[in-house]
Formats: sequence, C-alpha cells, structure tokens
Amino acid sequence: MSDNQPVKYLDEEESSSSPCQRCKVENAILITRKEKFCQNCFIRFIRGKQRKQMQDDKYKVKYGPFIERHGQQKVLLALSGGESSVVLLDVMASLLQEQFEAHNGKQGFELIILNLDEFDLNHLNKKVGEILPLLIKRYSPANIQYKVLALNSYILDDSILDKIVLNDDFTGLSSTIIGSDKSYTLFDILELCPNKSSVEDLLTIIYNELILRTAYLEKCQTIIYGHSMTRIANEIIALTVKGRGSIIYEAISDHSKTYKDQQFQILFPLRDVLYAEIISYCKLTNMDEFILQSTIPKSKINKNLTIRDLTTRYFSQLDATGYASTASTVVKTGEKLGAPKSDSTSLVTHCQVCGVEIYQDPGNWLRNITVNKAAPIETEEEKEYLESYKASIGEPEIIDDRYKSVHICYGCIVTLGGVNSVSGFVWPLKDKNTDHFESQPYLVDSEVEKQKILDEFILTNDEDEDDDNE
Repeated sequence: MSDNQPVKYLDEEESSSSPCQRCKVENAILITRKEKFCQNCFIRFIRGKQRKQMQDDKYKVKYGPFIERHGQQKVLLALSGGESSVVLLDVMASLLQEQFEAHNGKQGFELIILNLDEFDLNHLNKKVGEILPLLIKRYSPANIQYKVLALNSYILDDSILDKIVLNDDFTGLSSTIIGSDKSYTLFDILELCPNKSSVEDLLTIIYNELILRTAYLEKCQTIIYGHSMTRIANEIIALTVKGRGSIIYEAISDHSKTYKDQQFQILFPLRDVLYAEIISYCKLTNMDEFILQSTIPKSKINKNLTIRDLTTRYFSQLDATGYASTASTVVKTGEKLGAPKSDSTSLVTHCQVCGVEIYQDPGNWLRNITVNKAAPIETEEEKEYLESYKASIGEPEIIDDRYKSVHICYGCIVTLGGVNSVSGFVWPLKDKNTDHFESQPYLVDSEVEKQKILDEFILTNDEDEDDDNE
C-alpha cells in the first residue's frame, strides 16, 4: 500500500517495532494523518471527532430541576445502512453506553434511529429490519429506539399531486390530476424521470422531507447525518454540477432549519473524518456485517452513472493516488459560501418542487444564454424527419386554463429537463412559502392523530417482535 494513501496498515514486522504514538504501550497497526495508532487509540480518535462536534451541554447527562424544566434532548440519526451512518450509530450508541454506566442508568439524550427503507429501490443485500435489532443489542443496556419508514409514505394521497409541464422557454405550468384514472406510487413517479441523475436528485428531496417530517412528529430537536469529510466534499461538487449551488452553504454545514413551527439543529458529527478512516473503523469494530449494500452492479460506462456516482468515483481515485487532502480543501472552500443575494428588491420566492429559495429568475437567465427554437425547415427531407419525430413522441397536451404557473428553481429545471412533454411529470407541489403537507389531514395538531400516523407508516422494533410471536 502506498505511503501517500489516507490510511496505511502496518504489516506484522512494522507493527512489532512501532509503538502507538498515543498510548505508547500497544503496537501500532495503522498510520493516518502521519500518526501511528493502535486499535483502541484509533477508535477513540474517531469517536473524539464526534464529541468535538457535539460538545454542547444539551447532550450531557443532567440532574435535578434542569431536566424537569427543559426535558431531555431528542436526537434523530438518519441511517442509510452505509458505512458512514453505521459508524455514526456506533459512535453515538457507545457514548450512550458510557453515560448509562457512569451515571447509574441515566442518558444525556434520547437517540432515535430512522431508516428510509431502500430494500426494493436499490435491491439491497439485507433488510434493515433484520440487522437493526442485532445492531442495537450490541449497546445494551443503553435505550435506543429505531424506526423504518417506507419511501411510499411520501405520497399518501393523490390529491396532493400535480402534473408539471416544462415549456421550451423554461417556464413551468401545472394542472391537478384529480379525476385521473391512474393512481401514482412513488416508484411510478420516479419512472417518469428522464435519467438516473434526475431520480437521484428527486430522491434527495424526498429523503430530506421524510427525515424532517419524522423529526417533527417525534419532537426531536437535533438531526444528525453520518457524512464523512469525503462525502461532504462529494456533495459540494455534485450540487454544483446539478445546478443546486445556491444550497451548498446549508447542505454541508452545521446549521439550524425550521420546519413548520419547530426548529432543528442539523449536524454532521463525522465531518472531520475521511471516508478511508470510516472504512478502517468499520473493520476494527467488526461492523462490516451490518453494512447494507446494493446488489445492482455499477456500470463502468460514465454515461450510465449518476452525478453522485461520478463524483464518488473521482474522490475514490484521489484516495488511491494519495490526494485525499483534496477533500479537506473542497470542504473548507464550501464552508466559506454564504446565502445568495436576490437581484431585486422583491420578496424571494420558493421553488414549488423542492422548496428552496429562488433569488434570481432562472428562466430569464437561461433564455438569454440559449437558443430554444430549431432552425427553419428548408428541405423536404428535413420535413419528413420532423413529421417522423412528432409521430414518435405523440401530440403534446394542449395548454389551457387548467394550467397554472409554478415557480421552479434552476436545479429543478435541470432535473426535469427531458421529461416527456406528453406524459409530463407528476409531483406534490409546495405552496408558496409553505410545504405541501401543511394542510393535509395527517399532520393535524392532535397528538393522538400524530401517533396514528407514526403507527401506520413506520415499522418499529416493537412491531417486529409482535410479528415474530405470531
């Protein structure tokens, strides 16, 4: 293994002659960041990164009147089942274990694990419901809850869906699909996407919404993601390519976000850890058996890969060639970005597809830099080709008074570009500055109704146990 790689494992001979630079007692087994670590010191080193990011008093064990007045902090951990999120779970659960043992059964916070079930979508090698009970058992007697949420719960009612048409001049129009014979599932909607990158982009919107919705219903105050430094750098490049550069400043930094009437602290506790170090941590803590992986083979042809696939491959190649520090440079640059500024004195609008703020009209900019009309038909042969093309795509739907104008950001214009003009695209539109779930009956104020929704759409460990007993 090259000396320039982010993590270098020592062979038996090198290990026996190289003491750990932290404890000075055990033999070192690997080198990272130019420092030699034994197994225990390396594990403590990674866990220390999380504790540095979450050293606020609200995550510490509290006694007396304080806990009675303010209650206990509830933390929602978004678990995809990949290496980074599983490592974050181990780090957080180990902290709870330590608190439980040191404070006679008390914990500094409640940890709720949320998994968005991708078993069917990504053809995973395991079901998360099978591994989560085993995983959580490792941290007994710490109290950890988990929930598995079906992706289809994003679309609970066809009445919130609209058909969206993107015109040649980059303006968006929508019409209701109420009265249509077709009932749409999430997978039906994703099949309308023109390419894999569009599916990936829309899934990100869906995941963010479901995570926020669950955090709201569970009354959590903090949401944590397992993104490593490499993943955050990956995200910066991918968002730029997808035309979503305006949200980089909040997508990769610790920040606060308001959803409905509640504010959440969004944290990335492993932001200072390289992906190669995540892999090493998995290996040394025997977490590999709990990793979920897609059984769909990745194409070696670039045009068949999503934007995130390409950026992930790029950073993997940097790791392999000794340029892992590039990730740190990209992240530091991304962290300097602030919110964009509007080019007018008017109020900032919001995209009705993804909900982000629109500071400048992307349609005007695109119309100024592109040619949207085909060259005039000059020959009979060109006329025949045009007629053949029209016959192949079908007649586009006539735009009438049923269609209303919608605000669409540049990123969503890119995502929806290439959608069939006949079928259009179906999506739950967000209304102005509110989200499209605000008026829906399943988000009423009643605590009883909220619990009914959670019971209906979220599988918990208690339900799994009931199923086993039947």
